[in-house]
Amino acid sequence: MKKLNKKYIKWLVILLLLIMIILSYALNLGKIKDKTVDALAQITIPFSLIVNPKNIDEDIAPKGISLNDGDMSQKKQQAINLVSKLNDDYHNTDELSFLSNDQEKALLKKVHQKPHRYITNLTLLNFGRDTHGKYITVSCNRYDDTKNIVSYRYRLYYKNDSVTSAKYLNQKNNQYPPQYVLDNVTLGKAGVDSAQNFLQRLKTAIINSNLTATSAVDPGNFNQISINLGLDPDKSNTGLYQLAKNSNSRVSNFSVIGYQISDVPRYSRFYLKQLSKDKSYYYTLTYSRNSSRFINFQKGLISTDEQNK
Repeated sequence: MKKLNKKYIKWLVILLLLIMIILSYALNLGKIKDKTVDALAQITIPFSLIVNPKNIDEDIAPKGISLNDGDMSQKKQQAINLVSKLNDDYHNTDELSFLSNDQEKALLKKVHQKPHRYITNLTLLNFGRDTHGKYITVSCNRYDDTKNIVSYRYRLYYKNDSVTSAKYLNQKNNQYPPQYVLDNVTLGKAGVDSAQNFLQRLKTAIINSNLTATSAVDPGNFNQISINLGLDPDKSNTGLYQLAKNSNSRVSNFSVIGYQISDVPRYSRFYLKQLSKDKSYYYTLTYSRNSSRFINFQKGLISTDEQNK
């Protein structure tokens, strides 16, 4: 009988424990629901997915360059000294040693298609940096028995005072040898150290205007933004429109991929690349060293490489 009573007592205790657990759960069920709702409410959904679900805002930007590049006056003097050295080497050897063998043969073949043609010297068009490194752009100036001078243009990448590679760019004709970097002209403020801050202002202005992605419908909408940034609206509204139209919600899908400096015109130009839907878009931000301010934001890559004076 005692064993039987112990068995009942055991099952009674277990039953009481189950009843307590069930009552405890029932009494706290409301609190559990509230906590679950609060937890879900704290989950944040990226704004870009609400604005444009197809635009996954991964902040993917193309490879860019650093704009912490030191004293640009020294960079200019280094470029001038390098061209002077290349000219001396050419005049001493009659060889264009800064070109590869194939490049030199291709150039001389063009030069010697007719008699009385020869390369007389090299002139400096600009200097800068891109994702491949520091470079100068030079013109190999061809003379003949006419007044016409042909400019064969090359981008030369260099390290210290040695050329590491060369890239042929284009050919131009004129009556004067092109030279856009001048030894006797002070560089002044280059704008390189202030470009990143200006681009941040530009991004903020576009975001605050709400003229991004599908909201950007007309270049004229960017006239006031251009004016507020100190840019020429007639030259900058189309560039800003394209940048905004192809941007993500944070206007962060672009990078500075290079800069280029010349004295004629007295500009520092910054080149931007934007990635959007597997397409690339390019822009030029221009800094005037005469007025010490950014003046234009334009579509495409604008350079003295293409200038013909």
